[in-house]
Amino acid sequence: MGPLGHAVISGALGVGVGAAAGSPEAGATALGVGVLMDVDHLFDFYQWYVRGKGKRIYLLFHAWEYSAAGLIALAVVFFHPLLLAIVLAHLAHVATDHFHNRLPPWAYFISYRIARKFDTAYITPGYNVMYSYENWHRMLPFNSKLSPWFRRRIEPWFARRVERAHSADADTDQPG
Repeated sequence: MGPLGHAVISGALGVGVGAAAGSPEAGATALGVGVLMDVDHLFDFYQWYVRGKGKRIYLLFHAWEYSAAGLIALAVVFFHPLLLAIVLAHLAHVATDHFHNRLPPWAYFISYRIARKFDTAYITPGYNVMYSYENWHRMLPFNSKLSPWFRRRIEPWFARRVERAHSADADTDQPG
């Protein structure tokens, strides 16, 4: 799911949490966490497009275990409206991503990704993550206006990076 979808869902969640807890701060926190959680994609994008290493996917913040731990902490250890907002926003983000992206059942468990050494062959089978940029223009606000610009100006840079990574992989696969 893209940033706009996460903003809508997190905004609605924020209104609900803020109203239920009587805390505008909790509502704003839910919105912020629900949207800003995607910052972990930047590490993957750096690995894929700058370093040319597209065989791993980390997504360190996207994990069901964190939501479970947060729910347990809320129930057993410490209840606070801000913690409630964080946990619910995280849960909503991971749930919508998991169901929207249609990955294997274990893909959104950090323990599974660690056990599989973050290998995309297990986490995103049949999908080359290096080509994910081809769908980004659909997630842009004002898609109909910005998409042509993105496809003309931005996608070629990514395509060159992908080609460079594939060339480097082919060079290392050659017998020496």
